[in-house]
Amino acid sequence: MTYLFLRLLPKNLLSRLIGYLSSLEIPSPLLNSVIQVYCRIYGVNLDEMKLPVSRMKSFNDFFTRELKPEVRKVDDTASSIVSPVDGTIAEFGAIKNNLLVQSKGILYSLVDLVGKKEAKDFENGYYLTIYLSPADYHRIHAPVAGRVKNFSYYSGNLWPVNRFGIENVGGLFSLNERILTPIESDMGKVGVVKVGATIVGKISLDYDRLNTNSGKPTALNLPVVPTKLYKKGDEIGLFQLGSTVILLFESGRFSQTNIYSGKTIKMGEAIGHFV
Repeated sequence: MTYLFLRLLPKNLLSRLIGYLSSLEIPSPLLNSVIQVYCRIYGVNLDEMKLPVSRMKSFNDFFTRELKPEVRKVDDTASSIVSPVDGTIAEFGAIKNNLLVQSKGILYSLVDLVGKKEAKDFENGYYLTIYLSPADYHRIHAPVAGRVKNFSYYSGNLWPVNRFGIENVGGLFSLNERILTPIESDMGKVGVVKVGATIVGKISLDYDRLNTNSGKPTALNLPVVPTKLYKKGDEIGLFQLGSTVILLFESGRFSQTNIYSGKTIKMGEAIGHFV
């Protein structure tokens, strides 16, 4: 019954509507009350925020909040790869026969996720899926230092990426709207796949003004001109409400560091290193 309801629900339209509403300016006393209730429910640490709640004009200002620089330390080991987000590790492992694990017993295709051309870079490689809950910080950062020369955008549906969606919608990540950002470092290429979800009204990028969730079927591979250079930990984008990030690594280039399903991680924390 839940699956049927979600299938019939106009998820993209609903997400655009909520994205619009969350950007509306709200009187400060009311906004402050809403944020305080939200923080109590989800356990958000307001002390980490760069700006106080009193400086915010909309709920989206809060949800896309910046953090104080000192509250996230980025691992500076030369060969390390860090988490691009705050979140929980959902799945990880080798990419075998061009397949990734979505959940126990459910696989999905690398080609379906990022397209045939981009998939070639990560054949027989490694993947790591990180889920961002409503409580998490929602800006996305570079897991390695490197160059962004192009990116790919795939419009799609906006199924929820919570436990129900993951366990009941086959190929969920390759059905949902998503953006692939390949980062070319001196030690290898890393693909950062940002996956949209129900209520995620928009995915914003640092290197392009792409308007996501536009309601039009689209598959684009676009250049970034001029090439954008990022240091490890630099911001590359953000979610306007929670979702999922999938990291892709080339074959034989990634060695994981103390990661396991269900582990909570913070942006800047080392998750592995280049081989």
